[in-house]
Amino acid sequence: MKPKLYQYAACPFCNKVRSLLRYKGVEFETVEVHPLNKREIAFSADYRAVPIYIDSKGTQVNDSTPIMRWIDREFPRRSVFRVDASGVERENRWLLWSEGFVKGLPAAIYDSLPKALASFDYITKVGKFSWLEKRLIKYSGAFIMSMVAKKIKKREQIVDPEAFLGQKAQEWASGLEGRAFMGGESPNGADVAVHGIFQAVKDLSAGKTLRENAAFNAWLDRMEAAF
Repeated sequence: MKPKLYQYAACPFCNKVRSLLRYKGVEFETVEVHPLNKREIAFSADYRAVPIYIDSKGTQVNDSTPIMRWIDREFPRRSVFRVDASGVERENRWLLWSEGFVKGLPAAIYDSLPKALASFDYITKVGKFSWLEKRLIKYSGAFIMSMVAKKIKKREQIVDPEAFLGQKAQEWASGLEGRAFMGGESPNGADVAVHGIFQAVKDLSAGKTLRENAAFNAWLDRMEAAF
């Protein structure tokens, strides 16, 4: 059977998994999860978050990076995760960096109610939800996430969300050190993860800000060409 991904279309973690599946050319199904009642993942008693991946044999795997590693073994064509010591060290360092990036990302996406509403527009286009459910998700979700963004700004000490994005784009660009990808001549797990994270914001103001960094933008273009 086709692998199945339980997701939120706008979730950076879910987009990490989708980017890897897309890079490997794997056909898969997506199930959009209702973000308020999560009824689509009622089968998962011990893990009530997304992404959840059901592989081609029916095995459930949870959490984005473990799912990515599982997929890389399940579909070894175009392997991305490194096995050599130096490659593993570099890859893990930038995977850890990407987790810090994602932690601060909501502060830039949802830092005002209009931005939060724009980010939740996706729900009107995806999922088998009623008209009323879509509106409820959009407006309640946007309000909740704008409150969450305030807490994240304080926790992560983000004074200027746009400056935070610019800083992260520059850190990634500097980390390339002249390489085409973090993995060298071909993308590694960190490349695919950050590409996926970007997909979650590419149509928002945050995506535009990240692309203003010329080196980061060039890396994104190389990634897209590699798919």
